[in-house]
Amino acid sequence: MKVIRVKIRSLHNEEWFELFTNYKDEAERFGPTAIGTMELHMRILPLYDKADKLLLVLRKSVYTKEIEAADKKCVDICQAFFNTVKSARKLPNALKQKAADHLYNLLEGYKDSVLSGTYAQKSAAVYNLLADLRGTVYAPDVTALTLAEWVTAIDQAEQAVLTLSATRMEESVAKPKEDLQQIRRLFETYYTAAVNVWDTRLMLDGLGGDIVVEQESLDTADHDNGELFNPEVHGNITYNFVIAWNERLKKFRNLLQQRAGRRDKAPENEEDIL
Repeated sequence: MKVIRVKIRSLHNEEWFELFTNYKDEAERFGPTAIGTMELHMRILPLYDKADKLLLVLRKSVYTKEIEAADKKCVDICQAFFNTVKSARKLPNALKQKAADHLYNLLEGYKDSVLSGTYAQKSAAVYNLLADLRGTVYAPDVTALTLAEWVTAIDQAEQAVLTLSATRMEESVAKPKEDLQQIRRLFETYYTAAVNVWDTRLMLDGLGGDIVVEQESLDTADHDNGELFNPEVHGNITYNFVIAWNERLKKFRNLLQQRAGRRDKAPENEEDIL
């Protein structure tokens, strides 16, 4: 029995943080002292909060890009609407010309604030514009020019911006001084040391070796080594922890093997490399 080795440095940031979270959960469930890695755990634990905060900033940048795209779409729709109204002023129908002139004067007052400025300024301007377009003064003009679909489109585009803004991560989050890669390197150093402790303890207790027990061994003998898995046999906390931790690690090992397989043939002994 030994801990499955996973090339954690090959994991994407979110995958790595999930592995980190799984490690934290299992180590605390069994007890860092009981599994012999309390000192290392106390070095690893502060890295978790730092990584969480830094990933929060990185996620926020993704939201920012999404908001920018949604905002551009809203601006583009508003610009097209303004152009449509401007063109309608040349329609041969006198009533439609009058309606277009009326709307055009309204839009001229909103043009700068709707098409430029901060998100908050544009949002407030669009809100007021929609209220005017749906109000008793200008709604007849919208109807006369059959522009109701444009009003709906502007409203939907603005709602998309508002929805993204509402779910955006807090702008006040400060970026931690430590770079995420530095945090990952420290975690890998301490985690590698912890793995060596677990493997050594199993070896000293006569439970170690090259065998990695698979899930299928729960009920049947492993065809490769003939060892029957039974967590009750030894009553060893480190042994039981490694069994549980290996089950978590299989997800990440398989993920990396599948990814390697898509790029090229997966390394034959990937699980033997940390």
